[in-house]
Amino acid sequence: MDEIDRLLWKKALELSSGDRKPRCCTVSYAPGHVLRGGVQLKNALYGCKVTFIMFFGKTCPYCQMFDPIFRQVGERYSDVANFVKADIEEFYQLAASLGVMGTPTTVAFYNGQPVDLAPGFMTAPQFKIFVESVLSRAGCK
Repeated sequence: MDEIDRLLWKKALELSSGDRKPRCCTVSYAPGHVLRGGVQLKNALYGCKVTFIMFFGKTCPYCQMFDPIFRQVGERYSDVANFVKADIEEFYQLAASLGVMGTPTTVAFYNGQPVDLAPGFMTAPQFKIFVESVLSRAGCK
């Protein structure tokens, strides 16, 4: 058996061992994608078991400060969850129905249903803890 065959055999064993991450997404958006309309919202909510939507305002300074954190943490977990943004002015009815009182507010969804809400700015460690908590409960961590 040559080196290539050994490597292929090893990789096949790894893949068949069940050590892979669960497949939690079928449709995913780039972290920080700004939703445009109901179709994208529906695709984001139902394309992954878990979706994080950050409601933001265009002139909100805390939203601008949180945006790079949202994207950075979103990049880390983009294979198991959607991390998208919704303009509070465009999605005001959804925001009101979820109890969003200000921006930024991040709402976590599981199978299209809201499961957690984090109002305000969060540091990267705080947001990571929030994300990991939701993903763990969903079995997507």
